[in-house]
Formats: sequence, structure tokens, C-alpha cells
Amino acid sequence: MEKNYESLKEQIGKNIAEYRKLANFSQIEFAEKLNYSDKAVSKWERGESLPDIIVLKQIADIFGITVNDLLGEKDTKRKKLDLKKLVKNKKTVLLMSVMLVWLVATITFVFMQIFDILNSHSWLVFVYAVPASAIVAIVFFAKWKKILYTAIAESFLIWSVAFCICLSIPTPKIWLLLIILIPLQILVVLWNYYLYKKKKQI
Repeated sequence: MEKNYESLKEQIGKNIAEYRKLANFSQIEFAEKLNYSDKAVSKWERGESLPDIIVLKQIADIFGITVNDLLGEKDTKRKKLDLKKLVKNKKTVLLMSVMLVWLVATITFVFMQIFDILNSHSWLVFVYAVPASAIVAIVFFAKWKKILYTAIAESFLIWSVAFCICLSIPTPKIWLLLIILIPLQILVVLWNYYLYKKKKQI
């Protein structure tokens, strides 16, 4: 009985590790999704401990599989392919959403050219599409709890908005705006670091 239990722990741990790697999650990122520590995840994957049935259900839901898929080796190839497809689909949705922003910018530019609306400045719509793309990325990364990527997207948003303002309001002292952005950038880094540390401690 003890031997069977140990074997089950090892199998579940092995499956969790495989599915996690296929989903491109680090142990820390995966732990954050479950509100557990990365140490707990590490113990599960090494077969040193076993998550309870509620946590197993959470894990299965994250990977889009069933609890039975975590318990044994049955049909794992098909499930792995499905999981790869799911991860690929998430990236595709993000890319398509960003491309939609640029499509809207292109359509706006064309109409401005056709109807002679601010013709000399119509190219600015492409500049404004940059921070708009950053906002889309922030929404997706925040939803997926990708703290590092969210921080990068937020930083990109800050500086791209500043770039847009500088181009839209070309005054000699507009560079002073950068002085405001430096502490704002530091604040973004510190806030995301705080979120990272907080989730790691859970």
C-alpha cells in the first residue's frame, strides 16, 4: 500500500511538472496561479508531497485537462498536444488584438488622407497606436498574471505616451516631461516588485 502511494505521488508529480513546462510556466508563476508557494510546487513535482483533491482540480482546470490525466499516463500525448495548442492560441489572441489596433490606425490614416483631415499630421495615428498596443498587452499579461511582462508593457506605455505628447506638442520645454516620468517609472518597477514578492510569500 505504501509503495503504491509513493508511486502515485511520483506519477502525479511527474505529470504536474510536464504539463507546467508545456504551458511555459515557471514554478513561481504556476504557484502564483494556485496561491501556493513555489516550494510546495517543487515538493509536488519531486513526489515528496501530494496536493489535495481540490488543488488537483485547480491544477487540471489551469491546464485544461481532467484530474484523471494527472493521476496516470493514459492519453498524455493527446493532452500534451492540446495544451501546446492552448498556449499557442493565447499568444495568437494577443497578437491578433495588437494587430487590430494597427488595423484601426491604418483605416483612420487612410480616411484622414481621403477626406483631407489634418493631412500633415495624419501619420501621428501610427504613433498613437504604439501606446494603444501597450495597453492591450497590459490587459492580457495582467489577466495571465505575468508580472514581469506586465511591468515591461507598463514601462513601454509610459514612455510611448511621453513620445506621443512630445510629437503632438512641440514646445521647447516639453522635455521637462521626462523628469516626471523617471520617478513614475521607478514607481512602476517597485509596485510590480511588491506584487511579485507578495505572491511569492503566499
